[in-house]
Amino acid sequence: MTASNKKRFQPKHPVMVWDGDCQFCKLYAGRFKALALDNIEFIPYQDLAAKYPKAPDLDYKKSVVFFTHNNTYTGAAAVFSYYSKIGRKLPMWLYRRFKLFARISEISYRYIANHRRMFRLICQTFWGANLVPDTYKTSGWIFGRLLGLVGIIAFLSLWVQSDMLISSRGIVPFQSDLGQVEGFITTTGTDISKWLARPTILWFSKTDLWLNIVLCFGTFSSTLLLLGIVPHLAIAISWICYLSVASVSEPFLNFQWDALLLETYLLSIFFVPWKVIDDRKNIQNPAALGKWLLWLLIIKLMFESGLVKFTFFGADGANTWRDLTALNYHYWTQPIPSWISWYVDKLPEVIDKISLGFTYFCELIIPFMIFFPRRLRRIASFSLIVFQALIIITGNYGFFNLLTIVLCLTLIDDQFFGDYFSKWLTKTPEVTVEINLTEKIKRLLAFIILICFIFTMIFFINRDLKGNKTTQNYKDVPSIGRTLIQTAQVTRSMNAYGLFRVMTETRPEIYIEVLSADSVWSPVVFNYKPMKPDRRPKFFFPHMPRIDWQLWFEALYFERLTGNPFALSAYQRFLEVMVTEDLKMGDLSINNFINKEDQKILGSLGYAERQNYINNLQVNINSHLKNSYWFVRFLSKLVRQDPMLRDFHQANTRSSNKKLRISLYHYSFSDNSDDDNTWWKIDTNDRPSVTFDLAQ
Repeated sequence: MTASNKKRFQPKHPVMVWDGDCQFCKLYAGRFKALALDNIEFIPYQDLAAKYPKAPDLDYKKSVVFFTHNNTYTGAAAVFSYYSKIGRKLPMWLYRRFKLFARISEISYRYIANHRRMFRLICQTFWGANLVPDTYKTSGWIFGRLLGLVGIIAFLSLWVQSDMLISSRGIVPFQSDLGQVEGFITTTGTDISKWLARPTILWFSKTDLWLNIVLCFGTFSSTLLLLGIVPHLAIAISWICYLSVASVSEPFLNFQWDALLLETYLLSIFFVPWKVIDDRKNIQNPAALGKWLLWLLIIKLMFESGLVKFTFFGADGANTWRDLTALNYHYWTQPIPSWISWYVDKLPEVIDKISLGFTYFCELIIPFMIFFPRRLRRIASFSLIVFQALIIITGNYGFFNLLTIVLCLTLIDDQFFGDYFSKWLTKTPEVTVEINLTEKIKRLLAFIILICFIFTMIFFINRDLKGNKTTQNYKDVPSIGRTLIQTAQVTRSMNAYGLFRVMTETRPEIYIEVLSADSVWSPVVFNYKPMKPDRRPKFFFPHMPRIDWQLWFEALYFERLTGNPFALSAYQRFLEVMVTEDLKMGDLSINNFINKEDQKILGSLGYAERQNYINNLQVNINSHLKNSYWFVRFLSKLVRQDPMLRDFHQANTRSSNKKLRISLYHYSFSDNSDDDNTWWKIDTNDRPSVTFDLAQ
């Protein structure tokens, strides 16, 4: 409200007067002063008369008073007028325009003023010793450096494997993938752009040299980010390079941490400072929109991961997450456990239950604490960091958990760091940012990305709520929404998450053997997979061995086929034909997989039955191609002693290879490794196996 007086107190600049004996008033006076900087004077009413003898005698204990050159405001009107002076004009506009809003505001102000002690305790509980607006200069500066480190790890880990995986001599050459895309566009006459089908700068040159240059540039840009040199540009280049390789590396770069890295890159462009050198002598507060983009990413990542655990069920309708038995299986069924996993698995079952409770708390409750005051955000950050650290020591998930920790650091405000970094890091004072054309464009782009992010996030969460009923049906999504979702999926920069939505209760392992001329079966040894009972699980954080990980999925696929004799038979035929004849995707037709036995069967069938048989075989072969094409290419190179796979080679030579046997063993942790140095139990009874001749 406005107090009108012919002899108004007319200070040269606005003055906020508050009760110096009220601790609650003191908290908010500190906050308001920090927001206003030097534009407004703050003074307790006990000192008002000494400095301003002409100031009116008002009941300053009852409410805060705000003096401007022309008016005097009290109560809620004083607060809203103050906000108007610092550029936040909406509350005062609503106050003046709508009487109901004004009345509710004054009633609320009066209630708070009458219960200051209670609200002071609430504020101190959730905010701490002061209500000064949170800044994130220190954590923002650290984030850029650590994101650069994660990028270096991701690029180098991929680079040392790229020749074996996707080079022209690799398992699935990227040149073949790009050629298939071009062939599809040409033969179908579709007007889709090849750049949209495969967003990669490898279109410029389909050479191994260019692939290595792209990986080199990605590593170099990540190094620039680590050093704080042109951080926004370094992130953009890293994003382009990683997306370029990921787009042509199916299935080796289809993991959720690859998607998370790409999404983090995209959103971080608006978080890091847009300047040439992000040095420690001139640290800036991250942009608000950029900050919330990363915070929303944390919420999406964690909440989706928790949600899917309750909405997805196994083929038998079971859900080990709901019945609290998931951790009875997790430590030894996960793709590549560490040796620490063995010991954790031996802890009492009550620890598993407590760990599950902590998991649900971190994934379903903690994320929403990000919206709350600083102390709860700190709890959220520390809880998630501890959660990710526990996952690191009990499993091998590449750079995934480290990247998540780096994201969580953005939740920690400068007040937490206190004086720890103050002597080394120099923060710039808060000044009003000049809204020039560049800044306007930056904010507009960030706002557009935020809207797109929220839309896709809602879509993915809604899809997760449907659980097993999830489909890719976009009928209920507006056309612009479908385009956005499909573009987000192509660029892998706005993604759905949710690891271990269905916990596996067995651990099938593919065991590959080659029969030599002296009739000895020689196993193919993998560096990170359990092979023998006495082989200790390795801890190799943060490296990501792509083939070893893919073999885990291939074993699960093999196991699913064992319940379908026809599908299993087609799988055996698929492997035999693809490996012995060394066929590639472009060489295939259904006739390649129709053998003499099939021809006899087809000859005895009528037309309809014959077509049904062929269609069924085609469906199975297509499924095997989708899931196991990389595997048959790996086997084909393996049996031919390809130098690219020298790490997997055995002592035998190509000429001595007579047969290939692929068996499915079931592994589990042993009961006690201390007595006999045994880490694994291996069940070889009733093992499914596929064996075929390698004669050319």
